[in-house]
Amino acid sequence: MFNFFNISKFDAVNHLTYMPPKTRSLAQYRGDQCLNCGTPLDKIDKYCHQCGQLNSTKQLALKDFFSEFVSNFFSYDSRGWRTIKHILFKPGFVSKEFIRGKRMSYANPFRFFLSVCIIFFLFLQLENAYQKYYGNRSIQDGLINTGYDDPEDATKINDSLVDQDREITLALGDEGIQINEINNELEAITDEELAQIESKPGGKFIANKIREERDAELARQRKDTTQSEQKEYTYVTQKELDEMGWFKQISEQIGDYTNYYDREQIVDPKVALKNLEHRVDTYNIAVYERAQLLERIEGDPSILISVILPKLPIFLFLFTPFVTLFLWLLYLRRSFTFMEHLIFSFNVLTFAFLSGFILILLNLATFGWLDLSFIFFFLIGPFYLYKSMRNFYGQSRMKTIIKFLLINFVYSFAFSIGFVLLLLIGIAIS
Repeated sequence: MFNFFNISKFDAVNHLTYMPPKTRSLAQYRGDQCLNCGTPLDKIDKYCHQCGQLNSTKQLALKDFFSEFVSNFFSYDSRGWRTIKHILFKPGFVSKEFIRGKRMSYANPFRFFLSVCIIFFLFLQLENAYQKYYGNRSIQDGLINTGYDDPEDATKINDSLVDQDREITLALGDEGIQINEINNELEAITDEELAQIESKPGGKFIANKIREERDAELARQRKDTTQSEQKEYTYVTQKELDEMGWFKQISEQIGDYTNYYDREQIVDPKVALKNLEHRVDTYNIAVYERAQLLERIEGDPSILISVILPKLPIFLFLFTPFVTLFLWLLYLRRSFTFMEHLIFSFNVLTFAFLSGFILILLNLATFGWLDLSFIFFFLIGPFYLYKSMRNFYGQSRMKTIIKFLLINFVYSFAFSIGFVLLLLIGIAIS
């Protein structure tokens, strides 16, 4: 029977019921030293006791590689899910267990935080792109109000708008405004009149279009007024810049270049600098590009997200140790090391980003109807931090509350400064 299955008596003794072992771990492939670190091994050593690598001299086949990949993935996956579950529902527990020595049961707090942070911001960028593309499409409001399901049926939509225009004009009569005069008298339309239009059949879509046109017209008027006021604007010369100190020089350059870009809309820095009769060098080009970025951010603040988000994970990873210094000073009489305080800080931040995932997913799943951001930031988040401190440091409620309030004040102040620094760094290196 053993010969039929091609199993030796040695294997039969060690396997009461035949289960195909992992080929590379069989005794026949074990060597007398570790191929990774060179530590001497015996045939009974399945793994190297020095580095943990499998003791096998068998050449790596495709199925062996795939098998190891899957086993490693699920090994990390189980630790990852355990870490996520306990971080979310057991404040301070993972940090406490990790410093007690249970480090194989949970993901490394520093690596796990960085992974969650990077994935979160990638996801947030995708969500922002989705909202930007779909959230501001006014045509969708029109389709909902007019009752059409086919977004490509432009003919029906246009015909419907013409009919609605005529109906509203007839319905409003002398008491309202004539739709065909809207474009000439945008400034004269009051909010009460817009509300009256919205109350008519199909009026919501037209009222929204009126608001958009009115806002655009007011923006154009403000820009024209600003430009007319700046006709006599005199730009500083390169010679004057060279005679200034660095801080005043950069301030004058940013102001002049921002103003020039706003008026002339010249994107190419070399062309702009030649027109301004400024030196065309690497420094001036960089300053002009930053001035362009500032001007674009002023016109579209959402650009700020694309400037900051890519740099935020690394910034938080490097900035958190500085904030943890206060935590270390606050518990200076306790036996915790700075590294243990740091583990606690990173796990709390990991909770914040995991919660951010959940909030965004809930918001998307309910099409914006369920937004729990306020509840999280002002109730769940603070309570979680308090419970984490209480469970991890094990002090009384009164001491924990006092230290909790101090930490909140210091963290808010420190992260406000950090955000300003990140903004300046992001603009400087973008």
